[in-house]
Amino acid sequence: MKLTRLLTLAAILFAGCSTCVVAQERWRRLPPQRDANFYAPRNKLEEFESPQSAVLIKGRTWVATLRAQNGSARVEATEIREAGNSARATGVTITINSPDPGDVRCLVDYEEIDDLVKAFDAMAKADDSTTKLTHFELHYRTRADFEIIVFKQLTGGIAAAIEGGYFERTRILLTLDDLTKLRWMIVQAKEKLDEIR
Repeated sequence: MKLTRLLTLAAILFAGCSTCVVAQERWRRLPPQRDANFYAPRNKLEEFESPQSAVLIKGRTWVATLRAQNGSARVEATEIREAGNSARATGVTITINSPDPGDVRCLVDYEEIDDLVKAFDAMAKADDSTTKLTHFELHYRTRADFEIIVFKQLTGGIAAAIEGGYFERTRILLTLDDLTKLRWMIVQAKEKLDEIR
């Protein structure tokens, strides 16, 4: 009887310890990879780009290109509509050019532009008083995965970055002045869209 209890207790103890080890495996904590076959549009511009068997009319106006330390960002005002249909989607296309993975195109809906500009304004005010801790990061991401990042560098000083992409992320590093220029470019693109409304 005592041997049976001892074996049962040992089995329970072994099962309990092995579950703790399995729970700590890193690969189970990572988010699942995105599957290209099951891509779903995340905003109006992406939705208008995805229909099949339709004639799409895409209009773009180049606003400016920002040259950065490890790449560049091109901003364009964008309109997409179906031929013979009055429905359309407008917004801003930001193409991030980086030598590593290549070009990544981010589409920002017209309705998101004001919130994005407010995020630029809030993040440009970041300084050492942002937190009482020694380092900080501020992030803002649109529905289509265009992201602004402002952070305190290890060497001191504050820098910024923009990032985009769905399957492969691309990041270019900016100064705070570059971030202000990019904000201005996006506002200019919105003004061009307002002219065609």
